[in-house]
Parts: sequence; C-alpha cells; structure tokens
Amino acid sequence: MVRIPSVFVSHGSPGMLLGESPVRAFLQGLGDALPPVRAVLCVSAHWETKVATLATTQNPETIHNFYGFPDALYRVRYPAPGVGEQSPWNRKRRIA
Repeated sequence: MVRIPSVFVSHGSPGMLLGESPVRAFLQGLGDALPPVRAVLCVSAHWETKVATLATTQNPETIHNFYGFPDALYRVRYPAPGVGEQSPWNRKRRIA
C-alpha cells in the first residue's frame, strides 16, 4: 500500500483572514513546513451531491458560503488552479 502524506486543517472562522492570530500565523507557515506537492484534495461538508463527486474544473471560482461577515471577506479571491480536462482524475468514477 502506498502511503500518501496527509494533513487535516479545519477552516475555522472566515474572519481569521482579517486579523492576526496564532491560527492564522500557523496556516501561513504550513506550506513552508510541508514537502512540495503536485495536488491538493480538499474535502468539504459544504457541498451536497447525490454521490461523492470530484470537481475537475481548470479555474474553479472562490465560493463564499458564509453570511453576516465584514464586506472585506466577500472580496477575497483564491485563484487556485484546478486539475482541468486532461487530469487522470477527470474520469467518471464512483467513489465507494
């Protein structure tokens, strides 16, 4: 069995983007503390589908699924690259 490094990161409060905190400092340094990666799989309970689904778009949009926070949070964009059409993940698979 191949072991894949993994890390669990709770998203916490969206407001941590706006001010300094120990959690924000930790997350800012996390990327430098980990080895280089080719891909990140993010699992969310905030997305509902009838079957387990992988999003494979080339340029996924930032989704703001929270309400009642300062306007500055709704202006935040995270332009993370997606996997695109050529990805080996972009095949119809049922995840058991």
